[in-house]
Amino acid sequence: MTAVVPAPGTHRDGLTATATLTVDRDGGRPRIRWSHAWPVVLRPTGDEQVHLVHGAGGPLGGDVLSLGVTVGAGTALRVRSAGATMVQLGRGAEPARWDATVDVGAGGRLDWAPEPTVVTDGAAFDTSLRIALAGDATAVVREIVVLGRHGRTGGRYRGRLDVTVGDDPLLAHTTLLGGADPALRGPAVTAGARAVGTLLVAGDPGDRRGAGEVSGVRWAWTALDGPGALLLAVGDPGPVTTLLDEAARGS
Repeated sequence: MTAVVPAPGTHRDGLTATATLTVDRDGGRPRIRWSHAWPVVLRPTGDEQVHLVHGAGGPLGGDVLSLGVTVGAGTALRVRSAGATMVQLGRGAEPARWDATVDVGAGGRLDWAPEPTVVTDGAAFDTSLRIALAGDATAVVREIVVLGRHGRTGGRYRGRLDVTVGDDPLLAHTTLLGGADPALRGPAVTAGARAVGTLLVAGDPGDRRGAGEVSGVRWAWTALDGPGALLLAVGDPGPVTTLLDEAARGS
């Protein structure tokens, strides 16, 4: 989703919307079918690629937005976004919500890499991404969260990522961040860094390991109990994005 920032001093009430997306084959060619649910807009940008667009100045607190995706057997889907998601404070105290579920059929491939999510000061964002892979399906999932605009502390973020392969759970991971929370900004979490990124490689038993620190980013791979691995990176937004993109290209 990409934010269209409302004019200064304008407000709106929370919105509820559910969009759907299906990728399958028609006569051997990829076919994309979708249903818009404003403000969540889907824009096919290739035979196997869709961009997410958010068109209502947000998400704002109180929004409840969701997306259901089906990737048919033997098909592939790349999910991108037209720009960064800018989460802003709404009228009330409720967080904005973004829930996505993805089912990937036999032999299917998912490449999920929207632009970073920026949680501005005072805002709160709760997200969940649930991915169900068939036994021989694969997925590469990149998510990046940035706390606040440049020079700001940022708001609160809670993100859940759940993945199954066949009937077996592969990952249940929660990211909890708070720009104004000293504990969550402490050395055991972000150590004051603005950006946290995750890269999941699922359905692929390749050997990925290691940890390190370079200018602007610290990172570590974790092997999962199943076919896959998770890369976590913490640091400045640019270096975190670059590191995860390079790791994704090598997957």
